[in-house]
Amino acid sequence: METVVPVNDPTAVVIYSHRVFYQAIRSTVSAKLMAVGLNPRDQTNFVQMFDEAMRGPGDTIKYDLIPNPQGPGVLGDGVLAGSEVAFTWLQDTLLINQQRQAELLVGRMSQQRVPYSMRDVAKVGLSNWWKEIIDYGLLNQLGGNTGQTNLSYTGLNAPIAPDSAHWIFGGDATSEATLDSNDIMSIDKIPTLVAKAQGTLTFPIKPVVIKGVEIAGILFLHPLQVRDLKTNFTQGEWGDIFRAALQGGQITGNPIFTGAIGMIDNVVIHQDAHVPWGDTSQNTIIVPNGPGAYTTAPGPNALGAAAVGTTNVARGIFVGAQAAALAFGGEEGPDGKPLRVKWVEELLDGANQLRISAGMIWGVKKTRFASQDMATIVLSTWAQA
Repeated sequence: METVVPVNDPTAVVIYSHRVFYQAIRSTVSAKLMAVGLNPRDQTNFVQMFDEAMRGPGDTIKYDLIPNPQGPGVLGDGVLAGSEVAFTWLQDTLLINQQRQAELLVGRMSQQRVPYSMRDVAKVGLSNWWKEIIDYGLLNQLGGNTGQTNLSYTGLNAPIAPDSAHWIFGGDATSEATLDSNDIMSIDKIPTLVAKAQGTLTFPIKPVVIKGVEIAGILFLHPLQVRDLKTNFTQGEWGDIFRAALQGGQITGNPIFTGAIGMIDNVVIHQDAHVPWGDTSQNTIIVPNGPGAYTTAPGPNALGAAAVGTTNVARGIFVGAQAAALAFGGEEGPDGKPLRVKWVEELLDGANQLRISAGMIWGVKKTRFASQDMATIVLSTWAQA
């Protein structure tokens, strides 16, 4: 006997809400950066998560930075009175909003004939869409991509450009507008990032300990930056280092064979195509436009219209602890309990079409305190397609 589950059945709504969220979130950059082995809300994570809004009203999340006490303290029998350090804190805010997407499944069906397979088709497509939206939002935020003005692709918060103290450039360039083909990604920039992160910033960027290993940070690079890094066989550069390791017998685990990027100076290097890159004419995506047809549109991570400073420019992003804040609100479920994803099934056109939508209240934002970036450094280099 076949079990038929009607449209918007409470059990199906709950099940597919959970399935969409976990299939989408578990493979995002955000989830990887919160997988330190501690509570995702812990401030030692690269991305700190807040879900208080799931249990109450409000669209603004406030979070604090409490600086450590400074000063020489009191020696010997000196009197503490009058020498106390004032307790203080800095605060940032994150906005959350609703974002939705739907798929329209066309074909003859009725409320009694909606099969699980149709739901599975929608679940896969909508989960993949949510993964892309979250990844674009996070990396556009961390990279300060003000060229993207559509909040749908920036975590529902307007990006803020990197401040001068948290922005370096390839080669001898002093801005993105002065980058040229000589200013590609090179290995010598990584120690520069670490030195700036831990030695010269007003707020040193905190490292993260993962499984007992202290990681200075993660460096996200666009695939074209990784290409420039790997194909540089100049003495002391990436290709030269791993070629020497290969000639010395280190074949197992050698990145030339495994495709892994690696770690240098306690910085984990990670390749991600969502890193801001290029202008809106060279960075494009395919948009389906009916059966067998498609158009192209500017990539969500493009830096803006073709111009000096956007064309052939990529923004690598170095992140440390508490680099971003990610928050989720709640959607009311059939049993009165909050769901992360609102799953809605609607029969249309005389029950001949099924529209399935997946909505979520969420937001992500680069962490900033005292009008400066907290735990990110942008590395802009020339990266020609």
